[in-house]
Amino acid sequence: MLLIFKEGFETLGYDLKHKNIKPQLANLFTLSRFFSPFVLIPLIAFNKKVLFVMAILFFSITDALDGYFARKYKSVTLFGKYLDAFVDKIYAGSLLFPIVLFPWIEKNLLIFIWIILGLELGISILNLYAFYQKLNPHSSYLGKVKTTILFITMGVIYLKKFLSFSSHIVFWLLIITSGLEVLTMISYFIKIKKTN
Repeated sequence: MLLIFKEGFETLGYDLKHKNIKPQLANLFTLSRFFSPFVLIPLIAFNKKVLFVMAILFFSITDALDGYFARKYKSVTLFGKYLDAFVDKIYAGSLLFPIVLFPWIEKNLLIFIWIILGLELGISILNLYAFYQKLNPHSSYLGKVKTTILFITMGVIYLKKFLSFSSHIVFWLLIITSGLEVLTMISYFIKIKKTN
């Protein structure tokens, strides 16, 4: 995995140096989410609501654009896939950690955030294990659905900070997200066991 990242970043640097940007557009959009914690956590800490919403929209759009440009310029690579999976975890963390650090939801709902954080960590450990065992793991459809629902859930929780509405919606979204996290973890574990 480290070799893939090393070669990928070398190619990225080479292409940018020689102004060959089109094949690297997808990776640049993906890479932008790496910086999400340094943007989102301070904005929420200082209660900069409008800037925070704009930053969330920006990072969410980059998540859609990286796939679009990778397909458009036929630049889908193993490096891009691994980088996308890696920065998605960072982005998820940058959405989850502020809720834990500056809680504004009820304690019974906060428990689910801790559970989701733990499950995300577990999934990351399974992915790392698969990488180092050279099992060549790929994101499953279930994993992609889980990530999408997780981001929607986090969006609703942040809306609850800025607008007042019932906690029932947040509760059910957290239940669904937690269930998908568990199912994703089990499916990755089964996939690893089968390839071992």
